[in-house]
Amino acid sequence: LAFTMKTKAFTLLEMIIVLALMGILFGLSVLYYQVTQLRADLSGQVDIFVTYARLAQSNSASGKDDLAQGIHLDADSYVLFSGLSYDSFNATNTILELPPTLEIQNIVLNGAGSDIIFTPPYGETVMYGSFDLVSLPTGDSVLITISSNGTIDY
Repeated sequence: LAFTMKTKAFTLLEMIIVLALMGILFGLSVLYYQVTQLRADLSGQVDIFVTYARLAQSNSASGKDDLAQGIHLDADSYVLFSGLSYDSFNATNTILELPPTLEIQNIVLNGAGSDIIFTPPYGETVMYGSFDLVSLPTGDSVLITISSNGTIDY
């Protein structure tokens, strides 16, 4: 009795096609993840800035240290400070660095500076205006606006 056995196997071409498709899908998923991560970084940093800005406004309104409270804006960071003017050498300043993928741009404040100063007793500011927080790799941006009464919108 001659016994023949038929086996079913994949050809080399079929294996290459499947591996190529898996590679393409993996590449697209990594790209999607990176873009999603960059957008999450932008959203998170906006929330952090708004929290600190509201804290500065609230501290001014509550009379903390009997001083005005301010925020100095730079392209790659912002600084919380006390007093009517920003002093970069003051040891009480709190410097908050932005991730290297984010930048502060288009600062348009009343008085043409880069300082937002909230004054007691109501936490108002005469340095109201807006600026953009921009994700450099994606070009996405969020406009942050500070009104004269100290409210922050984004």
